[in-house]
Amino acid sequence: MAESKSFDLAASPGQLLHRAQQFASEQFSTATGGVEITQRQFALLSALSEEDGQTQTALVQRTGIDRSTLAELVSRMATKGLVARERAPGDARANAVKLTDEGRALYATAIAGAAAADEAILSALPKNKRANFVEALMRISRALDPEADPKAKKSKKDGKDKKKKKKKKK
Repeated sequence: MAESKSFDLAASPGQLLHRAQQFASEQFSTATGGVEITQRQFALLSALSEEDGQTQTALVQRTGIDRSTLAELVSRMATKGLVARERAPGDARANAVKLTDEGRALYATAIAGAAAADEAILSALPKNKRANFVEALMRISRALDPEADPKAKKSKKDGKDKKKKKKKKK
């Protein structure tokens, strides 16, 4: 019989991120109080508040919510009157998503709770570790989609510019 190796679940980055997400979700729910909104709904409303009328594809890229989940989320939020969908100009296959007045009001009500939840999450860390923690999370997030990283786009563009300059010199 093969000897099984032990796995330290308490030190597993994947497990720790899962537990941290549970904590973040609990903080968000508590901090938003009576506002009936999930973290994903808040992310969608936040993205639309920055730029209304985005396509669902753009919202997937901006929020990190997968395509099928986002489509279902938009559908449920449209039924609740928080967002409206219409055909995107220039692309009959794409939906542009816009905030309704109700969605805008819900977002405005939830902002303070979301900020308080973020503060509660960070308060679990020493002050001198908070910026590094957020930077580490951003790095992990960017690893999912390096193309969405403005720094990666810049360095990729810089690389293309350097290649062009080399060709011109030849």
